[in-house]
Amino acid sequence: MRGWMRPLILSALILGAAPFTAGSALAQSTGGQNAGSQNGGKPAAGKEAPKEAPKTVAGSAIAQAPFAVQPFPLQDDGTYKEFLGAAAADLNRRCTKQENYGWEFKKDDDARRDQILESTLGGFRKAGWKLGEVKVRSVRDPGTTAYTAEKAKQRLLAVWTPMEDAAILLLCETEAAPATKK
Repeated sequence: MRGWMRPLILSALILGAAPFTAGSALAQSTGGQNAGSQNGGKPAAGKEAPKEAPKTVAGSAIAQAPFAVQPFPLQDDGTYKEFLGAAAADLNRRCTKQENYGWEFKKDDDARRDQILESTLGGFRKAGWKLGEVKVRSVRDPGTTAYTAEKAKQRLLAVWTPMEDAAILLLCETEAAPATKK
């Protein structure tokens, strides 16, 4: 039973992560507009102070590559790490450092989604990375694409997952997987 449920759960988590993580700026900015206005700038009892809107990032720290369209950094509850780890293992690699990014756009705006992907890949190329699409067994969704990026002695794994109104890029630095004992 676990064999068929894991991809289903992972897909649901990935599809649900971007709207809650990246889209929370609207909920945060509207939810606390009046909080604390009566108490000298302090939130009313029982209410939290409004959080700052999520910030976008200018580029990938791992790849030292800029993003033409700045994404939101995504928090990982371990799901992204597990997913990337399985994809890297399919390539006889293992992930070390990891980054997770998400973009939002209008529903079914394929041109915008494609522009985000192409400009992101272009930023990696300009930073000196040689990119190649790879097939990995653990990535079963036909819309999800895995890439390897190589530069000097560094090797990255990137997984691009497009959706109707968002896209996720999972990125990790990889190293050779340790030999397994038999």
